Amino acid sequence: MFKIIRTSILDLFDSKMRLVFLKTVSISIIVILGVTLLFWGLFGSVQIFELNFLNKIISWIIGATLFVIASAVLGPMMIVIGGIYSEDIAHHVEKKHYPNRVGHRFVGVVESIKTGGRLLFKSLIVNILLTPIYIVGGFFPIISVLIFFGVNGYLLSRELFEIVASRHLERDDRLLFWKANRGGSIFIGVTIMCLSTTPLLNLISAMLGVIITTHFFQYRTNARAIQQRLDMD
Repeated sequence: MFKIIRTSILDLFDSKMRLVFLKTVSISIIVILGVTLLFWGLFGSVQIFELNFLNKIISWIIGATLFVIASAVLGPMMIVIGGIYSEDIAHHVEKKHYPNRVGHRFVGVVESIKTGGRLLFKSLIVNILLTPIYIVGGFFPIISVLIFFGVNGYLLSRELFEIVASRHLERDDRLLFWKANRGGSIFIGVTIMCLSTTPLLNLISAMLGVIITTHFFQYRTNARAIQQRLDMD
């Protein structure tokens, strides 16, 4: 897995990926600034009680909730951005490293954005439902962090895998293949989720997520093919 991650990082700076890299980073900056300004505008603007200290308490609770939700949906939003160029990214990686196993199915921008949008909707709903747990978990930060990154990393892994595998497999086959490789896929999802909530690194999280997942899919596909040949022998 670490060899895959190292290769993926090097792919980020490939000369043929430079234009896609600049486009992805530029859009990511715009989205992050938009989310930040929205959060900043809503935070601390609550005036419910006449007593200032009560207003401050309510404001901090609302602010903390918005921060958690914004952090949770930032990863999916990056995937929506990555979805715009996911076909180009995956195709380039496969053509460079796996020329004999390039995806035969073209995944259009609309389909990729739909996949990212579905993830964004799921993440928003799930994290709104989990907000009380996050707030109560403030007394046990480690548990809250584990739940946050575990749940959102899982959701992220499913959609990243869907984006890449849809170039090769039909829906039922994609589900079976993901179940057989869910451990590595979830690890990737959690890793990308951590990157998406880290300043500056979140600029490359979308593109890196597609690249790593492409390498992982190809690695597991090849491993399965080898095992099948061994079983036949």
